[in-house]
Amino acid sequence: MLPVASLLILVPLIFAAVTFFTKTKDQAAGLAFLGSLATLGLTLYAYLNFDSSTAAMQFFESIDWIPLLGVKYSVGIDGISMPLILLNVIVIPFLILYSWKEEREDSNRFYGLILTMQAAVIGVFVALDFVVFYVFWELTLIPLFFMVNIWGGEKRAHASYKFFIYTHVASLVMLLGIFGLFYASWQQTGIPTFDIRELVAQFQFLGSGLFRNAVFLSIIFGFLAKLPTFPFHSWLPDAYTEAPTAGSVLFILLKIGGYGLFRISLPMLPNTGNPELMITILGLLGAFSILYGALLALRQKDLKRMIAYSSLSHMGYILLGSAGFVALSVSGAMFQQFSHGLIMSIMFMSAGAIQTSTGTRIINNLGGLAKKMPTLAVLMMLGFMASLGLPGLTGFIAEFLVLAFSYVNLPGFVLLALLAIVITAGYHLWAMQRAMFGVYNEKLGDVRDINSLQVFSMAVIALLVLYFGLNPNPVLNMMITNSEAIVSLAASLRV
Repeated sequence: MLPVASLLILVPLIFAAVTFFTKTKDQAAGLAFLGSLATLGLTLYAYLNFDSSTAAMQFFESIDWIPLLGVKYSVGIDGISMPLILLNVIVIPFLILYSWKEEREDSNRFYGLILTMQAAVIGVFVALDFVVFYVFWELTLIPLFFMVNIWGGEKRAHASYKFFIYTHVASLVMLLGIFGLFYASWQQTGIPTFDIRELVAQFQFLGSGLFRNAVFLSIIFGFLAKLPTFPFHSWLPDAYTEAPTAGSVLFILLKIGGYGLFRISLPMLPNTGNPELMITILGLLGAFSILYGALLALRQKDLKRMIAYSSLSHMGYILLGSAGFVALSVSGAMFQQFSHGLIMSIMFMSAGAIQTSTGTRIINNLGGLAKKMPTLAVLMMLGFMASLGLPGLTGFIAEFLVLAFSYVNLPGFVLLALLAIVITAGYHLWAMQRAMFGVYNEKLGDVRDINSLQVFSMAVIALLVLYFGLNPNPVLNMMITNSEAIVSLAASLRV
């Protein structure tokens, strides 16, 4: 069988390296698109040969790297990583098509960084060794930093450095937790290893409850800052807003924080010194993020910044569903990651198209755009409806599972999160009404609808939002299988 996991990293990296040396925009975009299609083809091969009925690791590869420290190049794919890989490889080709006709300097670097980002994110998703995991985790910082710093808005320098510093410091704290886990395991067993699954399994036997709490909190801090969630979110609105449209979508595809939560933190949680306290903290942060993000989104004047805070609100569902610690609440949190990636891609593409065509993102300066941009209005409306949780679209599936099944263990936090539903509907509908409907603002001049490549890219993603909203099983089944495996580890917990 093909070494699929390694090829999913290697193929985009090779195409990225070649793309950096192209001479024209069309050469760069064409080569990047070809590379993204090759990665998509490999993923579809893996998906068609993937067994959703087992939580076991598939397409496993392992090679000794630094035997003295027990470091191995170990990679594999399971039901936690497969949906996120699918999300990444589906959106990236359409992101390249969407941005193909945009004018910018250094297109070779622009498209090369997109593929570098894809390789780094997939590397995190398939890594089964903490060293490999951390290398790819840190690698994701580089393309995102330059994407914002080179092609971002007026405040791009501030936004890019703020993102880099915040998330890098959080990653260093996470690294301390990883080293603590490594050395405690080495002392306990006499055998050094950075294998993620082995260290997570040994966690329950390591040190005192206080030590396990410290390790758990150190590691999860890195995940919460990257997710992000309140109160570690302050880099998000600036980075998402100042990034070019492609950069904003790449931030949305950066699902490594939530992935780390499911892969590492949740299996460790039952064996911390105070599991009930940890669940309470996660539930509180999740519920508060949902409500806090929605309130901030409601008061935004900038369309793109509103979408950024909406993203923060939706990330709260991932934490709340995880804290619910019921198989279907955790599955809902996993599905929220997948759904959020598709929906927010449409929303940020819509905001980018409006800014390009009108020269502004200020909602009150828009108005009546549906008359000039009817195609965009339809696609944007579908994205906004999915984001507010309309039944039949992916957002509803995720939020329903999280709220309905988290209520079993965390009724108070679910009731707090429910307050945000009306607010969420309000800011979505209010923004659509002011920007797309009503009297057209003649000061905007001659506004044109989105081009054919943008229509095709956004339409395909929109159809996927509809398809998976009506039939989530192709990805939800594998999520449920792995969620049940995670929750079974907490059978002794009384929460």
